[in-house]
Amino acid sequence: MTAADRTVRDLEGVRILVVGASSGIGQACATAAARRGARTAIAARRTDLLDEIASRTGGIARALDVSDADEVRRVVGDVASAMGGLDAVIVTSAVAPFARVDETDATTWLHAFSVNSIGVSNVMESALAHLDADATMLIASAHDVGRPRAGVAAYNASKAALNEMLRSWRAERPELSLIRVDVGPTKDTEILRGADREMLAELWDGWMHSGQVPAQMSALEDVANTIVSLLAMARANPSVVPEVVALAPRYR
Repeated sequence: MTAADRTVRDLEGVRILVVGASSGIGQACATAAARRGARTAIAARRTDLLDEIASRTGGIARALDVSDADEVRRVVGDVASAMGGLDAVIVTSAVAPFARVDETDATTWLHAFSVNSIGVSNVMESALAHLDADATMLIASAHDVGRPRAGVAAYNASKAALNEMLRSWRAERPELSLIRVDVGPTKDTEILRGADREMLAELWDGWMHSGQVPAQMSALEDVANTIVSLLAMARANPSVVPEVVALAPRYR
């Protein structure tokens, strides 16, 4: 039985904005949500992929660079207006520069933080005025924060900053249904896209030697279905917030 065969329509009519939906987990989340009846809007930088995904999911697509605060405000407002408000926001956008820490320049550090932490907070701030009373915001972070791998210092540091930002959001806006999902190693994402192949091979050997690469990874569709299920669960149980959920590979 496939995931499509066992899907329930538990998100019928729910208005969901997925940021970072051009590939990987974001795209899979948009697909899973639409399959379960949601009305979806997708946003990402890679505009060449968005129209095809929107056509497949029956949603709307907008180009978006989360590091541009003005663009975030405009696009989120435009999407909310088109959908008549928002019931959920999923943010999976991220960049993962590959460079050893002593070779990571200021531009790389700043770009990682502008997308992976500040950009996420920009999306959240822009969405506030458009959220339904029972809306949920679900933010994807990294399972290995606190256990950094060689070669991805900017990624890990910016995700650690994101986690602290989300704690502040939770402390200052306790009325929000805000879920942080720490995603572990997942197959078929594009997190390694653009990495120097020679450096990646060297880093991979080091990760294997130190036990930082699991023998098995989570399936992309399973991760997306779990994330979307968290939204459905939050809507069905509005007095509870599953604040932090970690998704790790199951060894089978």
